[in-house]
Amino acid sequence: MRRSAIVLAATAAGLGFVLAYHPSGGGNAALPASIAASSKSGVGAGVTAVGTDQPLQGGLGDIQVRISAQNGKITSVGMATLNVHGPQSAQITGSVIPQLNQQVVASNGRSIHAVSGATYTSQAYARSLQAALDKIAATGGSNAALGTGNGNGGVAVTGGGGHDD
Repeated sequence: MRRSAIVLAATAAGLGFVLAYHPSGGGNAALPASIAASSKSGVGAGVTAVGTDQPLQGGLGDIQVRISAQNGKITSVGMATLNVHGPQSAQITGSVIPQLNQQVVASNGRSIHAVSGATYTSQAYARSLQAALDKIAATGGSNAALGTGNGNGGVAVTGGGGHDD
């Protein structure tokens, strides 16, 4: 009888721990404040557009780029949406997004170099970026050339050599 009571108490305690467990990597993982998406992120002078929401392969999350341009030049790049799942994805994205943002401004949206180990993030970023560039180009005027990307109708993504883990 006493043994049954101990087993029952231990089972109840174990069940309580299981139900109370909240994994730190579940849902949207914590990202550095410098890249966190917000309504103000990536807003600069001129015309602003948000690219399409792009899922990362493997169910790792989704991203959506926001850019601003004026007189045919990209003035700022940021994130409209940035949801990643798991601490490893957050770590990868936290270091990759600032690099991609810098590349976009430096190349004026013509090409980006995929970051090794973050190919999925780089590819999704490029697709969303191209959609935003196309929206800005549709406004016409001096920004019309932005939608042509690298001359082949899209943002060129070079390099990589690995996938997001």
